[in-house]
Amino acid sequence: MSGAFIVFEGADGAGKSTLCERISKELSERGFDVVRTAEPTHEGIGAFIRSGSAGQISQRTEALLFVADRNDHTEWIQKQVADGKIVLCDRYFASTVAYQSARLDGDASEMDWLIRINDEYIDKPDAIILLDIDTEIGLGRVGTRGEEISKFERMDFQKQVRSNYLFLAEQYG
Repeated sequence: MSGAFIVFEGADGAGKSTLCERISKELSERGFDVVRTAEPTHEGIGAFIRSGSAGQISQRTEALLFVADRNDHTEWIQKQVADGKIVLCDRYFASTVAYQSARLDGDASEMDWLIRINDEYIDKPDAIILLDIDTEIGLGRVGTRGEEISKFERMDFQKQVRSNYLFLAEQYG
């Protein structure tokens, strides 16, 4: 049996991790070989991004770090799919475009740049599931996690992120 690569996208608090976990459990119970992953990854470049140290560099350099992390991650995903596994990924290419273009002032040329630099390093998923949620509800959910609010979790920023996701869905289906 061949594997599959399924991506869950959406703004913070949309329910990506929860849905990914539930689908993983259900598929595993039905006998499928499932692996879960996320971006940024938890090793190497992804761990550096998650550490918060990336905030001390320029926004374009940070965007390039996400691309570098994805390049390594894509190689791992390809191996899993080739081995017949179903790979469920919490965030992928669209998250980088939605979030980083919002950080780069959300202008269309920045979004185009992000799409171009990512396009070379990604595998096209078999399915992308975009979870859309009202920004206030999403951030309300984030607030109940008991975690520190990140630079990405401000209301105005998340509204731009949501708008970017909806634009990507409209443009690329």
